[in-house]
Amino acid sequence: MFKPDHTDHRTRSQRTYKEALTVAMSDRVLLPDDLLTTHSRLPEMPIAVRAVYDSYYWAAHSLKARAWLQAVIVFNLLLIGFDTFLDPSLLVASLIIRGGIVTTILFAMWVLWGRERNHAVQGASLIIVTATIMVEAGALGLLGGEALFERYLTGGLFTVATAILFFPIAFSWTISAVTLATFLYVVMLATGPVTDPLIAVFTGCFYCSAMMTFASTRKAALRSHWKSFKSKVRELRDQETLENLNSELRLVASLDPLTGVRNRRAAQEETNRICENGTQDVAFLMLDIDDFKTLNDKYGHAIGDDCIRQVARSIGDNLRSRDIVSRYGGEEFLVVLTGANTECAFSAAERIRKSIEQLHIGEPGNFIDRRVAVSIGVALRHGDEPPEKTIGRADEALYTAKRTGKNRTVIAPAPEGGTTPLPRQAEPQRRDVA
Repeated sequence: MFKPDHTDHRTRSQRTYKEALTVAMSDRVLLPDDLLTTHSRLPEMPIAVRAVYDSYYWAAHSLKARAWLQAVIVFNLLLIGFDTFLDPSLLVASLIIRGGIVTTILFAMWVLWGRERNHAVQGASLIIVTATIMVEAGALGLLGGEALFERYLTGGLFTVATAILFFPIAFSWTISAVTLATFLYVVMLATGPVTDPLIAVFTGCFYCSAMMTFASTRKAALRSHWKSFKSKVRELRDQETLENLNSELRLVASLDPLTGVRNRRAAQEETNRICENGTQDVAFLMLDIDDFKTLNDKYGHAIGDDCIRQVARSIGDNLRSRDIVSRYGGEEFLVVLTGANTECAFSAAERIRKSIEQLHIGEPGNFIDRRVAVSIGVALRHGDEPPEKTIGRADEALYTAKRTGKNRTVIAPAPEGGTTPLPRQAEPQRRDVA
């Protein structure tokens, strides 16, 4: 009976707990940072803040109330045999009161605590539990006679005292429960069969003072829980800030500061990941700006940097979103194409090369009298070939393009034992650049 619902309740409370923390952590208008770092009392909070905290608090502590109710239900049923052992005439009364009425009421409260309720319902549940236990103790004690009356009342008061510690309700409702338990205890002592009224009064005062101590402990616990909630939200916000900073640092560390594309290390990590995932048809393009040193020496580093930036932008504009472009060296770039055969890779390389031919270097109205060209080497990964070897073959093809006239695309031969089909397009003729 208890276990399936207990599992559902645990799942539900965990979900509510996470949702409340998520709202509290992310909504800085609802819960500003300064509210989390300054002294504040829960009753002074806006209703919206209290609603979020109540959800968090119920999710964190409702299991305790249900566990207490479950334990009392089981213990109460076991006491039927104890009542009969002490006084066989109590069997019928104990079956009706403990087994019927009280067990039904406590089970109803157990069901009630399975879902989050408002303050009034949660507080009233403790009042009902208090009245039920005290009346049960008084009724059975009265039926058991003078020998059992005080013992049963004391046991009932002790049970209520433990409930005060376990029920996660507002402090005002806790005080109401203590007051009700004390009142019922005193009234039943005054009207019941007591052996020594004076001792009974002193005993009652002792237990009532103990209950007030429990109540004050409950108040301190409520303050502690509110502080713990604020600390938890601060911790989560600090973690989020730290994660964002780390993400920004990782992003900055993975980008080339001049061009904004990936740097060599980031490209290698991404390439290794792609190859480890078994992605087939991976092509590598190695690009190098032709005669870049001459341009840099003649027009200066500012023009050289502008040339590198424009080339990087042109490469990215001619690729798909899933392709990778990185600055591999000074004026050298690496492009990784996924899901591309030789023909697709060659077509992409030619598209990039022709786009770069159209670039104008310099400021508008003051472009330098020199066009940009790149040489490109293309290599298709074969089987489980390590990416470093494929890149090495693309690099060799690049230098072949350099040696055979520049401003052209050359496809690397397949590794030993493999074949690389040539594209249908004819190899472009070299265009001389001034």
